[in-house]
Amino acid sequence: MIDLVLYGPSGPQPLGHPATVRVRLRNAGDRDLWIAGVLDGSENGLRLPRYRPTVTRLADGVVVASPAPAEDPLVAPLRPADLRTLAPGESWDPTSGPGCLPLMTFAHFIPRQPGRYRYALTLDTGADTGADTGADTDADTATARPEDWLGGFGVPAGTAREELLALVARVPRTRVVADPVEVDFH
Repeated sequence: MIDLVLYGPSGPQPLGHPATVRVRLRNAGDRDLWIAGVLDGSENGLRLPRYRPTVTRLADGVVVASPAPAEDPLVAPLRPADLRTLAPGESWDPTSGPGCLPLMTFAHFIPRQPGRYRYALTLDTGADTGADTGADTDADTATARPEDWLGGFGVPAGTAREELLALVARVPRTRVVADPVEVDFH
């Protein structure tokens, strides 16, 4: 239902500069798709949706970039405008638009060694607990709650909260892994 695609630069990239790696999310289904982009806390796993990027040096398989640990567990509240619909076949960059943030792991990674690097991205909308065991296991399954989307402070109460949770309930619970992109640095 959701296609997550990474696009890398063409040709070798210079050392000492980040590569421009872009993201597209596409509704591959036949109905409208509700989704949110990269929100405050999404990249480091503090809130749903989780966008989890990594960069791996192919020569030795070492992960050289991943989301930084959260400095503060409080994240901005979810707003109705943070959720959007994509029509069937429609694409969108989840790092752009109101409330959306860039993937800092990709934006800040500057290789110091020449070679080939693999950029990877996983989107999780609540299909697992966020316990990242590296494998899909029963321990990772389905305990995420709609409240895990709301944020850490300034969360609405009463009817506004119920309306926001009703929007969150429209987002399909899934885990999508983009095909990785490889970038050469010289």
